[in-house]
Amino acid sequence: MLAELDEGADPSTASELRLRTADKANIRLVKPIDQLNSYLQLANILTLLLCGIAIALSCQRYMQQNQDDIALLRCMGASRLQVITTYLCLLLLIVMVAIVLGSGLGMLFAYSLLQLLQQLIPQIQFSLTWTAIWTGPIPIAILTSVSLLVGFVLPSLWQLVNTAPVKVLRPSGVALKRLLWTGLSGGLSLVLFTLLISQQRQLGVIVLLSAVVLCAVVFLLMWGLLTTIKATRLGLARYLGLPVQSAIQITALSLGLGLIAVLLVLRQDMSSGWQQQLPAKTPNQFVYGLPPFELSRFEQQLSQNQWQATALYPNIRARLVQKNGQSFSAELISKNNALRRELNLTQSKAYPRDNVIVQGDVVLKRPGDVSVEVKLANTLGIKVGDQLSFSLPEGQFNARVVNLRQVEWQSFSPNFFFIFAEQSLDENAGSYLGSFYVPPSDQHKIARLIEQFPSAVIIDMSLILNEVKQLIQVLLQVLSVLAILVAIAGILVLLACINLLLDQRKKEVALLRSFGGSRAQLKRMLTIEFALLGAISGFVACICAEVIAALLANQMNMAMQMHLFIWVFLPLGMACISGLIGRYRLGYLCDLAPLKSLREFD
Repeated sequence: MLAELDEGADPSTASELRLRTADKANIRLVKPIDQLNSYLQLANILTLLLCGIAIALSCQRYMQQNQDDIALLRCMGASRLQVITTYLCLLLLIVMVAIVLGSGLGMLFAYSLLQLLQQLIPQIQFSLTWTAIWTGPIPIAILTSVSLLVGFVLPSLWQLVNTAPVKVLRPSGVALKRLLWTGLSGGLSLVLFTLLISQQRQLGVIVLLSAVVLCAVVFLLMWGLLTTIKATRLGLARYLGLPVQSAIQITALSLGLGLIAVLLVLRQDMSSGWQQQLPAKTPNQFVYGLPPFELSRFEQQLSQNQWQATALYPNIRARLVQKNGQSFSAELISKNNALRRELNLTQSKAYPRDNVIVQGDVVLKRPGDVSVEVKLANTLGIKVGDQLSFSLPEGQFNARVVNLRQVEWQSFSPNFFFIFAEQSLDENAGSYLGSFYVPPSDQHKIARLIEQFPSAVIIDMSLILNEVKQLIQVLLQVLSVLAILVAIAGILVLLACINLLLDQRKKEVALLRSFGGSRAQLKRMLTIEFALLGAISGFVACICAEVIAALLANQMNMAMQMHLFIWVFLPLGMACISGLIGRYRLGYLCDLAPLKSLREFD
């Protein structure tokens, strides 16, 4: 409907009438909604990336479990075509089951989410039709999941069907070539679908490039570090597996943890930022049109009621007509509303709290000095040192630009395009405006205040503030739901990586047990090894999370900051979790007889 109104607007009334939607308004609702949209796109990208990593790790595990079986089939006369057909049929069956289960769970979750939003925002009616489902999200989800599966499975499947029969008698280690092709094909599918479904492609490119670069750097560093430790023959070396395998596991685990941490820290930053937008005692009343002769009495009334207030600024209306003695062009006037209407001018020795000087001198020293809002200055080509001319009812007035200011227009405090030095304007030629906070217990006093100052206009903004607070609470709950979804995908990555680690250690434990290793020694070795891998992965994940979060914060117009809690929680938490999993998931092998432990591995 809004699009139809916008398209049907009469061009002849464009200068008098404008359709202003929420995304174009200077209100505090806009920034949280924009950030939530970016966060939603980020959650989609991270979910795809985490699912891709989980699929890649699962394929790696599947290949290790089946490579000997395929080699035996080849030894017994099975052709390559027969093997390929068998595994493609198996893959197709897996895809069909995944589509049915995933679609059902997705529709159930979508319905639950819509019901949650309906309860949080009862004014909005949500609908979920079968036509919209089967023509929108379901095909995209199926195509995305199949492409990711094919992208990560094909290299491993190709390696399986090309396994030489001699593989049965001479097993090899990690195939770097196969891992490279898996990463390239899977990464290509991720890039294509990220660019296809993401509304913010720049955000997706930043995440993917950061992940690729960090993976390469982490793998090379870990491989070099573990190789060096192995070569030194220190006591720590006995608790580490093969350098290449350990480096791959640390890289995958670190990336999965890091991506989960990115979403969590950005959620915390966004929620704290939104809540800081409405601190305690945010002004909820706005006054303008206050005559100069009633200024002192109004300030006295605010003081008697102990109501916190911003400064009351003189407000003089004038038009900007010239820059450096030259009138603005007709084209510039037609494009900038500030040149077609009267502007609110003020004079003060102090700037509003949210204003920041970005260029020029801070102090307005002489009458006629003026501070200009930086975006308007850039639009009109105004620079520090320029001479501006304003048209007032009593005549033309000239001013010199001393500095440029960044203004927070979304605040509930008075803001101005132009602030002059004191004694530049005739304050009696205009009125005063400002804002103040009235506690809920004093709301009944507003009517009395209006009676005392009938010439002033007092606007109650408490309803707007309540709407903003309600919206922020809704957005926080939506953020929590999105974080849970991505965390589930991250848990799949952690489970896939840990299962891969467990499979690789089963044979080692069985062999060490058969060679006379004691139960206590083996359990201690498993605990220390898995705890070391978890701690290293957690530490590297912190670095990855901080780097990616800093890049994304800049993209989402958020303040960059360090998150000390993840530097404590991730390494220690992963060390404890991994150590316990390694000890108790493989500990049963330590309690078996040596021969039985080897049979258990087989």
